[in-house]
Amino acid sequence: MKQTQLGQAHTVSMAGVLLLVLLVLMPASATAIGHVCGSGGNYTANSTYQSNLAVLNATLPGNASSSPQLFVTATADANTNGTAGMVRGLALCRHDTTNLTACRECVASSFAYAHKMCPNHTAASVYYDYDETNALKPGCLLGFSGDRGFLSTASGTTGNGTFFQYFNTVNIAGNAGVVAAAVRQLLAQTARYAAAAARRFATGFMDGGTTTTLYALAQCTPDLSAGDCVACLQRLVGSINATNSVRLGGRIFRLRCNVRFEAFMFFDDKNMRRIPSPSSMAQPPAPAPAPANKRHGVKPWVIALSVAASVALVALCFIVYCLRRLRTKSTKGKGALQGKRTHEFQEGDDQVWEMETELAEFSVFDFNQILEATDNFSEENKLGEGGFGPVYKGRFPDGVEIAVKRLDADSGQGFIEFKNEVELIAKLQHRNLVRLMGCCSQGEEKILV
Repeated sequence: MKQTQLGQAHTVSMAGVLLLVLLVLMPASATAIGHVCGSGGNYTANSTYQSNLAVLNATLPGNASSSPQLFVTATADANTNGTAGMVRGLALCRHDTTNLTACRECVASSFAYAHKMCPNHTAASVYYDYDETNALKPGCLLGFSGDRGFLSTASGTTGNGTFFQYFNTVNIAGNAGVVAAAVRQLLAQTARYAAAAARRFATGFMDGGTTTTLYALAQCTPDLSAGDCVACLQRLVGSINATNSVRLGGRIFRLRCNVRFEAFMFFDDKNMRRIPSPSSMAQPPAPAPAPANKRHGVKPWVIALSVAASVALVALCFIVYCLRRLRTKSTKGKGALQGKRTHEFQEGDDQVWEMETELAEFSVFDFNQILEATDNFSEENKLGEGGFGPVYKGRFPDGVEIAVKRLDADSGQGFIEFKNEVELIAKLQHRNLVRLMGCCSQGEEKILV
């Protein structure tokens, strides 16, 4: 029994020595872009976990570079009696490389960097890439953890435990809105191409929409489905805020997917696609030129048909105008507001007020529209309070900002007072006054917009 324990201790100790030797011999030619140390705690020296990590350290670089997809996942468990000390690992090299040695060295360097930046951590992720001088060298990513769900697609595509982003500090020259739209279009389309490819990898460039040509790369681990891949990449693109969307380059990573864009070509991919800018897509196609050798005389019957159609249109407009005049005269004197829409306002069970108006800008709003615009009359949107109730700011889905006066049910202002106030404000609309957009009444709720 004592001999067995001594043998196990000797094996673990040797594993620790082996790990240190491997770290010393790791090449350091690449430049690590970022790392994320896990929150699962630390392992102890000469432990089973360290022994299993040394196994992954020794085998993962070679297995990744020898894989046709330059991708590998592995689990190391020197203790066959249980899951204690089990280590799970993942490595992925960029698909635009044919240099298997460079892939192996990148993964090995990632292990060395992880142990340097996250010493004794049971979990770490490293995103290894090269600077502009060595831009065409392939990058790679590495992750390891003792968490049993670490290699699941859900953990690697949605979890924030491996999320990392890095952006250039210099902005792209030009209109910020145009630049941001071009960058998002470039990344979003490259992501769709990557998800549709069998190797889950794609590159693209955009030479319009900004003052400089931009290049992009998107990649997922090849074991993801197309749907999981595009969802993972879209989350990364969606995380770019307004400030970073105009930067002169950036990289965003999760364990299972990553995107990058730069103002220089940083990959070696013959399948790179040209992606049109939003401005070029919005331009209508130029009309086809008429044949130079044909005369286009206008036929007499075409002229006659055009004149007849014009006369008919004028007559129709005149008839509609007369009908509307008759309708206007018949509705005057009723003491009602007339609007774009017809809506019934009720007070009790016996009073109905039908609102119709000829004011082009007056509307009758649904109560649910007001709730949505003011975030359920949240206190954050409250502007103040008048004699008959509070006033809130709001915003409609189309971006129009509004002020909403909500009549207090206990204010003493009844339905007739509310009706008179709407009529008065509607008649007083002027460019130097606050414009009445409309009103709303539902049950006890009486609202001016």
